[in-house]
Amino acid sequence: MKRLFFYISLLLFLTGCQAKYGHPLDEDFRRLDDTLEDIDEYVLAKESRISAIEETLQDKELTLQQKYGIYGRLYEEYTPYQFDKARDMLLMQESIADSLSDQVLKTTASLNKAFLYTTAGMFLEASKAFETLDTLSFDYHQKIIWYNAAQRFLTDYQEYMQGSGVAVPGAEKIQSYRNLILENTPEDSYLHRHMAILRLIRDNKWDEAYRDNAQLIESLNNKSRDYAVQTYWQGFICYNTDREDEMLKWWIESAICDLQGAIKDNAALCSIAVNLDLPQETERAFRYIRISLDDAVFYNAKLRKVQIASTMPLIEKAYIDAKEQQAKERSHYLFITMVIAFFLLLVAMVALNLHYTGKSKARTIETKNAQLAQSNASIAEAQETLRKTNLELVEANAAKEEYLGLYLSMCSGYLDKLKKTLPRDQYEAELKNFYKTFDTSFLQLYPSFVEDFNALLQEDCRVALKEGELLNTELRIFALIKLGITQSSHIASLLRYSVNTIYNYRAQVKNSALSDRENFEEAVKKIGSKC
Repeated sequence: MKRLFFYISLLLFLTGCQAKYGHPLDEDFRRLDDTLEDIDEYVLAKESRISAIEETLQDKELTLQQKYGIYGRLYEEYTPYQFDKARDMLLMQESIADSLSDQVLKTTASLNKAFLYTTAGMFLEASKAFETLDTLSFDYHQKIIWYNAAQRFLTDYQEYMQGSGVAVPGAEKIQSYRNLILENTPEDSYLHRHMAILRLIRDNKWDEAYRDNAQLIESLNNKSRDYAVQTYWQGFICYNTDREDEMLKWWIESAICDLQGAIKDNAALCSIAVNLDLPQETERAFRYIRISLDDAVFYNAKLRKVQIASTMPLIEKAYIDAKEQQAKERSHYLFITMVIAFFLLLVAMVALNLHYTGKSKARTIETKNAQLAQSNASIAEAQETLRKTNLELVEANAAKEEYLGLYLSMCSGYLDKLKKTLPRDQYEAELKNFYKTFDTSFLQLYPSFVEDFNALLQEDCRVALKEGELLNTELRIFALIKLGITQSSHIASLLRYSVNTIYNYRAQVKNSALSDRENFEEAVKKIGSKC
């Protein structure tokens, strides 16, 4: 009998326990996830810094040269943040240069525009910008910008046209520009050292590239854009030398630096997602690739959106498969556990009955009571297992919300493109239809959302919809939060408001909360939950 209990206990242990394997980079991923949680703060700091610079333009005593310099500062802020705004700043610089008839200032702005178009993957526009430049009139600094822009253009264009069958200038042309940079810049300058590392990578001198790049990283501010770039390259070097864990470690470092600087034109987070072990890290990969897409759409980088779009189907499929498999496994484990529990109870009852045969009637009653209590405890345990399984199934259903959020991002990107081609009245009609479609779809999922939302607010602060309205701005903001879209920058992009406006709306509503304002948004996320 003791042996039988041993085998049953062993079977229960093997069935109910799931092995948990720690990742050697758990602490690094925790740092990255913590940074992602605080992304709204970094974006707000970025927007505040930009607003402060823009306010200086209100000074009516500014000279055109001073305005040129301010637009240059704004260009530097916008370059890794929002492509369209960065381009506008350069156009303002070109206009000022024309007014001053200053060819040097005009050339510098045009050079920066060619470089900006290149980094955004707008190669036709970049090519046209290059054609307008008079290279013979360049000063020393303009030559360096030109060499760097030209090598970057050819490098990115080669990657973009790979497999298309279209002939583009080869590696020799690219290296000729890099050599010119090496010949004309100080050996201790960042650009010189960066180009030297790229040359080592080209020559497959991976160990030397790893060593020199590590030294360069040590010399950089860990909050700077250059630091994010070089840590990304260190991950790339590790990728090509089979150092998988170290590869991810450097890319995590790069991603954290980009996030803290509110850098939307980034590559590290996407690279992490693509190189995670999908069967084990599917949820993390899906979350990272979705954030990468949000950033690419916000920045409006053509090349980056193409790169991310090519990787998403694989990760999406893995995510869906994982959720379905989890639900199946939980149901399977529940069934087996309940069968074994029932069998165990049956055997226990038989064993106890045999053991206590011949005892007094009173002792028999006590034994039966003990058996009943044991049965009740086992039933309670099975019920708890069932409850946990239901939670997992609810989690699987939440995938629908995530995909609705992703669909909205795609639609928003499409509307941005329409804005450039449609007349204003037609675009406004399309935008109005987009909001109506969203309102209808959301309320089909959560028909009592408005009533449940108002129940969380003080009575005099509850939302009153106008005739014909399904949702208003406040409700749409919190509907997106319900769907898991919590970044103010993403919400602002979808609803066509500034980040500051979204932040103010969120703060105003939370101040009207009936109870705990700090947990108000978590309460909104639970609306419609069945668990």
